[in-house]
Amino acid sequence: MRLPIALPRSLGVFLWPSILTDHKTESHAPESNALNQNISDKRAMQMALALARRGMGAVFPNPPVGAVVVKDGAVVGRGFHQVPGEGHAEVNALKDAGAAAEGATLFVTLEPCNHQGKTPPCTEAILQAGIRRVVIARRDPNRGSNAGAAFLAAKGIDVSFGFGARESGYLLSGFAVSQLVKRPRFTLKVASSLDGKIASPKGDSKWISSPASRAWVHRRRREADAIAVGAETVLRDNPALTTRAVKGRSPHRIVFDSTLRTSPKARVYGEAGGVRRFVITTERAPKDNVEAFKQVGVEILETKATEQGRVDLVQAARLLGELGMTNVLVEGGGHLGGALLKAGLIDQIYLFQSRNVLLGGGGPGWAEGLEVVSVPRAVK
Repeated sequence: MRLPIALPRSLGVFLWPSILTDHKTESHAPESNALNQNISDKRAMQMALALARRGMGAVFPNPPVGAVVVKDGAVVGRGFHQVPGEGHAEVNALKDAGAAAEGATLFVTLEPCNHQGKTPPCTEAILQAGIRRVVIARRDPNRGSNAGAAFLAAKGIDVSFGFGARESGYLLSGFAVSQLVKRPRFTLKVASSLDGKIASPKGDSKWISSPASRAWVHRRRREADAIAVGAETVLRDNPALTTRAVKGRSPHRIVFDSTLRTSPKARVYGEAGGVRRFVITTERAPKDNVEAFKQVGVEILETKATEQGRVDLVQAARLLGELGMTNVLVEGGGHLGGALLKAGLIDQIYLFQSRNVLLGGGGPGWAEGLEVVSVPRAVK
């Protein structure tokens, strides 16, 4: 799948999956209602988007959603989805608004659900609250199980789509990928020298990237469901994979280790309140090693072994999808990054390239496992 490219503030290359850029502005209201949004509408949707972002990484397998209730030009209710299985953004915003929700406008970053799950349909809560108008940033990608907008429009509510669609695309892209291809969205983060190396021949990589870029990456860690590295990264760097440069949650941790070479005592496997730790290995892994990891609370995911004895990455992606993960940030190892690219599993790349560092030959490149034999066969 060829990926269109957009550049976020010169911080790197940001690849948007085509499945997220096919959105068309839609409306169940007259066209003039969808197009003539005033500045109050813009501010309200921006607030809803900011609220939604607070749920990123904390609500999988559900999407991060924010909602704002506006009446007579004033915000009377705010909410976002905070915990899987508990109140959705719309319900939380309506509760916050109370009686003021009657006759008001609801701004929400994703089409309201219209089915019974762990919580009742949000569409019913919207009707009961007496909302007059609903403005939605993006349609639910799971179109086969949701017709919330059409349901509300049939009940006489003014419903429009489109405003905030691009901004919500980033927030919802992991959920969209999980719904459409049944695996998480994989984002590859790379910090390389000008000549494409991620470390010197002796393995030194501190620091190729700048303090500003490292802080930016820690914010992305906070928004990811999990962070993944290969066994070589654990053996070489012994990383903790926590969120340190910014306040907020730390993601779950994943190590791809086909033979269980890493030690259960490595920092990445250390306990940290609520953080789950996974090793993805093969069915050939030594059983004694498997038990050693289980004894320290590490969860083992096994795939069949490839001809080279490595983890089957497509099967691994499916296993992570079955766990409900929607966003995985891949940070460590040129071999892992290259192998995921070769398998067609990388959806985005954050590429931080130093302007003034040249490491020369011998050091690892950031896509070591790709092994492209000719230019026409290059990954595009």
